[in-house]
This record gives sequence, C-alpha cells and structure tokens, in this order.
Amino acid sequence: MINKIVYSSEEDNEYIHSRLREYNKKYMRGFDDYNFHIKKDGKIIAGIVAVSTFDTLEVEFLFVDENHRGKNLGTELLQYAENAARINGLKRILLNTYSFQAPEFYKKLGYSELFKIEPCFEKFSQSYFIKNL
Repeated sequence: MINKIVYSSEEDNEYIHSRLREYNKKYMRGFDDYNFHIKKDGKIIAGIVAVSTFDTLEVEFLFVDENHRGKNLGTELLQYAENAARINGLKRILLNTYSFQAPEFYKKLGYSELFKIEPCFEKFSQSYFIKNL
C-alpha cells in the first residue's frame, strides 16, 4: 500500500538526490559538486552551487548579498568555477536566470543565450545560457 504524498524535508530531498545520482552514475560520469563561497567577517556574502554531468558544469545557484553587489564577487566566483571546470576537463557551462536577476551579467562574461521563455511568471522571462570552455 502506498502512503499519502507529502512535502519533502531537506533530509528527504538529499535522499532523493543521492538515489538519483547513484542510479545515473551507472550511465554517466560526473556528478561532482563545484560549490564555492566568499566570506566576510565569518558570514557568507556570495556563493555558487554547481554540479558536473558528463563534460558539462551546470550552475544551479549564484548568489551575491545585495550589500556586496557591484564588487565583482559574482564574476570572481563564476570565473573560479570556470577554471575548476577547465582543469577537470569539462567543455561547457550551462545555467539559467530570470529577467529580474542577471541575464546581462552572463552575456558580459561571454555566455550565449540558448533560448528564452517569455512570459515566465507573468511579466518576467527565463533565459538559458551556455559558455564553451
């Protein structure tokens, strides 16, 4: 008998991710984490969360605290991840962003827009980007 469907906790999410990664590793190489952050006074002020699959690094999150934007922290983190990807033989980076986030930032750093979903969330758009390394 199947139990009722419920919302997953963080622990449940980790379990689900680990099981899917375990299964996929039979068929794919990668699934290495590329997670880095910058601290100031012991507090994280910027960070990137990414994972490799095959020969691609997929950026899941890039965050810079609002009080520290405009100081090139996002650029430094993304370039750091790009260099780590190159060193490990990855060929490209994929990511997505919303129009209220940073599409112009990624274009400035050499990312090409693959496609855009418009409208997305009423008045916004969502863009998918690629950069070959």
